[in-house]
Amino acid sequence: MKDLNAVFQPEKIGHAHGLQISYLEEERTRNLFVYHDNSQEIVSCFNAIRATRFAYLKKVNPNARDSDLVPLITRSSIKEGYMEKTGPTQWEPFKKRWFILNLTDRKLSYFKSSLDALELGAVFIGTEGHGYSVREGQPKGSRSGRWRFGVTLETPDRQFVFLCDQEQDQREWIEAFKLVISQPMLPQHYNTEANMRRMKK
Repeated sequence: MKDLNAVFQPEKIGHAHGLQISYLEEERTRNLFVYHDNSQEIVSCFNAIRATRFAYLKKVNPNARDSDLVPLITRSSIKEGYMEKTGPTQWEPFKKRWFILNLTDRKLSYFKSSLDALELGAVFIGTEGHGYSVREGQPKGSRSGRWRFGVTLETPDRQFVFLCDQEQDQREWIEAFKLVISQPMLPQHYNTEANMRRMKK
């Protein structure tokens, strides 16, 4: 219940009443994609998940006001889409992956495709003061991919290089990364960062 999330995703699922349900399984995001031909049924399912999550949040935050908890019930991504990604040496072949950037938990998750159930990996994104930044282009001497529009994400542990198919996508990803980097980190973000670093060791 701690990490349960539900959002309507009609375009991604290809159905007007499509719902994406996500949760953490062994520290990796797992997705379930469901739909129902009856819109009332899927809305009832969505509302049941929201109500259960709200009850959980009230239990773990007994002194919090309802108005502070409501925004935490569900999380929507600020940017989703395909980019190409290379490995840590920047000489591995670029691979096309589906990325989801979430502002609430400051996490960039990636999957083999948009409807994949299990996350392949994730990148925590902190603040500039903690060594995170983003810029247009890719480092000199790094391998080329099929797509041309580069995005370089700097973290304290590694430089991530992504390629976008369109310049508009490149601009949107850079702006989305900058938005996350510009937001102050909350206490739970330090825990998320530590857990993700521990998993990679």
